[in-house]
Amino acid sequence: MFEPTGLPATPEISAILTTYNRAHLLPRVLEGLAAQRLAAHRFEIVVIDDGSTDETQAILAAWAERLPMRVLRQAQSGLAAAKNLGIFACRAPIIVFLDDDDVADSNLLTGHLSAHLRHPDVNVAVLGYTDLAADIADLPVMRHVTGAGSQLFSYGWMKPGQMLSYREFWGGRSSCKRALLIEHGIFNPIFRFGCEDIELAWRLAPMGLRVVYQPSARATMIRGLTFRDFCHRARRQGRSQWAFANLHGAQEVRDYCEIDQALALWPKVAADITGILRWVEGLDAMMRARGTAVPALATDTQADIDEAYATAFFLCRVQGIAEAAGLPPIFKRPEDLPVSRMDFLDWGVQSDGKTL
Repeated sequence: MFEPTGLPATPEISAILTTYNRAHLLPRVLEGLAAQRLAAHRFEIVVIDDGSTDETQAILAAWAERLPMRVLRQAQSGLAAAKNLGIFACRAPIIVFLDDDDVADSNLLTGHLSAHLRHPDVNVAVLGYTDLAADIADLPVMRHVTGAGSQLFSYGWMKPGQMLSYREFWGGRSSCKRALLIEHGIFNPIFRFGCEDIELAWRLAPMGLRVVYQPSARATMIRGLTFRDFCHRARRQGRSQWAFANLHGAQEVRDYCEIDQALALWPKVAADITGILRWVEGLDAMMRARGTAVPALATDTQADIDEAYATAFFLCRVQGIAEAAGLPPIFKRPEDLPVSRMDFLDWGVQSDGKTL
């Protein structure tokens, strides 16, 4: 742990930045925090290094005197444990959680703080807005997961000031009162990635948790994900969904986590998932090669592409759930499965008629 001199005695808001092996992104992230319009004596940054093995510590040390920042390092324990360490280390009554691949707009902390001043109830949290950097916004996968697919984040249906439910307590772009967490519960450390935010929010919902949307609390994601990246992410998400559902027996949680649907579907698709993902990856390659060419794709064509992505990522979550549940990858020989060869039209993926 290291601390610079001149830390604020009584910060009004603490920004918890959890990081793992993102030294190549940290300078841009820290530059965004250094450019905050909120006066430096009104906030603090608590960085939790979750056992990084790259140059993270050197980068943070170089910035130690440029920000009201404290740095704590732990053995790699996962996202939930890192956030919990930050919760207990921070000193302000309001906590905002930050991701290490997002660059804060200069008004991010002001936006979160002003929303909490308007909503002083301890049970009201705040959701900020995240968009994509220009160099990744046109990547087909990123456009899908933040647009029609909404697997990463999507704000199209929200309005400024709208009061939302526990399902919108999104990690890395939300803030809350520290007292709410200290008194009623923190993150469950079994979640190393995925579901740690919504699982906590589910436990806080009976305490009256509400989330207000504050788009002026803005950040920009600067790390692009490939199709394979997001498939891997979706599998990990599926494993976390299984853990979430097993912690809470409510049918609402099982439905949110897609458990019953996944367990029923996996025996039918296990033999075909590799071929399906290969086909969608080829489609993704064609879309990337096309770039932003004009004319734009026809509406129905774009809908078919979005459906292909959605199907692929859903099946990866299904696979993660099945793996966590201990189900075998294939229950019978492929030719004996109830559906031995996926019909892409039935599953929303447009096929060219060739066997994968």
